[in-house]
Amino acid sequence: MHSDSLMEPIYTQSNPSEPIRLGQHAIQLTCNGTTYEDVASVVLRFLPRERIEILCPWEGKPPMLRLSNNGYSIRLILRDKGVSFDVFCVSFGTQSGTVFLPKRSGVIVTPNSSSIAAVTFHLFNFPDFLDGRVVLRASGWIVTIAATDRTKELTAGLKAQGGYVITHTGQITRDDEATFSSEQVSEFLNCLHYFLSFALGRWAGVALPVGFDADGKWVFEEWGLRITADGPWRGGVSWFDEHHSELLPQVFPGFIRLWMNKLWQKALSDALYWYLGACDHRVGIGVDAGLILAQTALELLAWTYCVRDRKMISEVAFQRRLSAADKFRLLVSSLSIPLEIPTNLSALHERAGKKWVDAMDAITAIRNSLIHPSAHEQLLGFAYFDAWKLSLWYIELVLLRLCGHSGKYANRLHQRWTGQIESVPWAQN
Repeated sequence: MHSDSLMEPIYTQSNPSEPIRLGQHAIQLTCNGTTYEDVASVVLRFLPRERIEILCPWEGKPPMLRLSNNGYSIRLILRDKGVSFDVFCVSFGTQSGTVFLPKRSGVIVTPNSSSIAAVTFHLFNFPDFLDGRVVLRASGWIVTIAATDRTKELTAGLKAQGGYVITHTGQITRDDEATFSSEQVSEFLNCLHYFLSFALGRWAGVALPVGFDADGKWVFEEWGLRITADGPWRGGVSWFDEHHSELLPQVFPGFIRLWMNKLWQKALSDALYWYLGACDHRVGIGVDAGLILAQTALELLAWTYCVRDRKMISEVAFQRRLSAADKFRLLVSSLSIPLEIPTNLSALHERAGKKWVDAMDAITAIRNSLIHPSAHEQLLGFAYFDAWKLSLWYIELVLLRLCGHSGKYANRLHQRWTGQIESVPWAQN
């Protein structure tokens, strides 16, 4: 990888889940009219769970903490930044001091600004894709994602032990070099978080953004880590392939157009929430639960596209006259996505008794056998796995089609090698 493809992060780690120190800050704590001032250390920790810790060097228990234990809230002011937020105390009087946590995750710790010229952000647990650098352009935004000089080493550590580590750095600018606001940064990062998560088939770790004005002054900062896939390292399985980073800039413009559509934004974020939950089949979740979650996402997409967007059918008819299978058929057939059960899903072709009508008949009947005890099906052991995988494939194809993508993608239904991609079905037809 060429050195000019790399991008240096603002914050670094030597090993996965190593705490990230966010500096020392003059603080003021207020509780029920009582005020204390000190200098606190701020740290982003990952074990046993992700959290922002604000550590004050008090060795005893300040009287104000007795008030907080009686239900009074504590307001923390960052005196050097001029912002405040609510915190609660989790430990006090220890040798390491007294620890406070923000009451909400993702705290913007700078005053509102409209003079941001560029934002640097950090990506946790992102795959070491082949080119090492990719540029996304859409709606006037330019996003550059690049490896660091330690990406390969840290990615290997993730695969070995899991955890959280900064693998890549990103930069956000406007293509006309115009400045933008704190609110625009937050909204755009939220969109980017969902897009990259959709690409990976797991929650992507977009975190620790820092914004600069045209003179390089630090004018925006957010502490915290958005939802990120945790636990042992999993490369993820989705429509994106690590050897074809060009897929990201091909799909992103359509994704952001859909996201910016008021009709679609909540439906898209909710559908992706269910989709990402369905993708996560670690111990305790399983493909049976994933199958139910995936079809929840499909029904939401069918409702939004067929009823609210394209008005193909009335609300009453959709809710009362269509079976779940018919709702899915209406959605995918209108998007030129095939209904036939793929030939390689052998467990769905070997049903006892009559054959399934099509893929929608299969996945909904198998889902019904899970949630309705009376809907018993005699199924092969892999039928649940195949139905789960097929449901996720349909979600990916529906969203790629709605994003206007007509190029290549990685087909999760095949036992494929890294780098193997194919045309989307509507381009093949």
